[in-house]
Amino acid sequence: MKKLSCFKLFLFLSTPLFVVAQVGIGTFYPNQSSLLELFSNNKGLLVPRMTSSERDLIVAPAVGLLIYNTSTSSFNYFDVDWKDYSAFAISYNSNLTGDITTVTTSNEVVNGMSITPPIAGKYKVTFTGYYSNAPITIGPFPSVQGEVDLQSIYDNLHSLQGTATHNVILGNGEVLTPGIYDIAGAASAVGTLYFDGQGNPDALFVVRINGAFSAGVTTKMVLLNEAKARNVFWVIEGAASIEASTILKGTVITNSGAITMGAGGNLEGRLFSIVGAISVNTVKTIMPSGISVIDLGVLSTFIYYSSAGAVSNGGSSVITGNIGTNVGAISGYEYPTLFKGSFLNAGGTITTLSPNNTNALGTFGIYQNGVLIPSSNKILTSNANAANLSLQAIATILPNQTIDIRWNTDSEKIMMGNRTLTLIKVQ
Repeated sequence: MKKLSCFKLFLFLSTPLFVVAQVGIGTFYPNQSSLLELFSNNKGLLVPRMTSSERDLIVAPAVGLLIYNTSTSSFNYFDVDWKDYSAFAISYNSNLTGDITTVTTSNEVVNGMSITPPIAGKYKVTFTGYYSNAPITIGPFPSVQGEVDLQSIYDNLHSLQGTATHNVILGNGEVLTPGIYDIAGAASAVGTLYFDGQGNPDALFVVRINGAFSAGVTTKMVLLNEAKARNVFWVIEGAASIEASTILKGTVITNSGAITMGAGGNLEGRLFSIVGAISVNTVKTIMPSGISVIDLGVLSTFIYYSSAGAVSNGGSSVITGNIGTNVGAISGYEYPTLFKGSFLNAGGTITTLSPNNTNALGTFGIYQNGVLIPSSNKILTSNANAANLSLQAIATILPNQTIDIRWNTDSEKIMMGNRTLTLIKVQ
């Protein structure tokens, strides 16, 4: 009977062990939300410790099984496969300042924007920065050097042996073949004037005028059979007047006289004056492509230059090329004129840079081991105004694979400023 009573007492005392949901070790009051609470202020919980090889020998591990991996010095848990707890806190970052530029038409890695994470996994990749066209710079060289080189060009052209004389009227459907043409007095061009290069891209055309020159309204000059504007020269002793809506080819050089170009004028060439101002109004002018057979010295990148005179623009013009003067002022090239080039001011070596407003296409993308991650690239228009750039992608990266940012441009030099590449492990 005594033994039965003791057994009943044992069952009574044991019952809470089966019905109470919380178990405490080191505490009489485990948290209500816990099944098991461990409490200590001088000891810790020690889970099984093993190498990666030992871990992989566990048969049919349960989801949530926890061990400490002595091979990687990290906690591992099982969920489909073994995963690393610490991996979720992994991130990598590259952040650089300072402007960089590129002119390449093929993809190249953006300086400093390359990360090689040592731990495999799925990463969120983000890139931010800003981009714009790079300003065009010239020199530095003294503005007087332009004067020296212009005089040399003029002297060189006058030293050439003449091949033909010409009357004072050019054009009206006339075709000029390569040669050095001398006109005894003032001259004019009217109608259409053709330059026939006869298949030679280095064919030289020089028209030397011993007086003033005028190209009449709507005069049109046409290049044929490999003739190039870079090799056409007008050497004029007096002033040059290029009337409205004239299409002119070649470099105009006046020895003693101003150069004016009227509204609607279109020039593929250059305007140089030894003594005299240069003035244009609502025109479109571009420098000829390629290198001239006549050495232009420092003026090879200039479209307007005066050794002694102001250089001005009126109206809304489109001008490509550098502009300079050794004695005089430069004015009228602000908005709405579209000017791509730089100014060389009088009397010094300082160049004033102008914005590069020409629209250029820049292509930017995120690459994994040299291969573009799908849908991670952008093709954007670049101009003088800085614009923000943002790229992002999700990439599953194997150990020691490289993520980098690459860029290229269709033709113009583009610039990138502050830039940040970030990789955050998400799985």
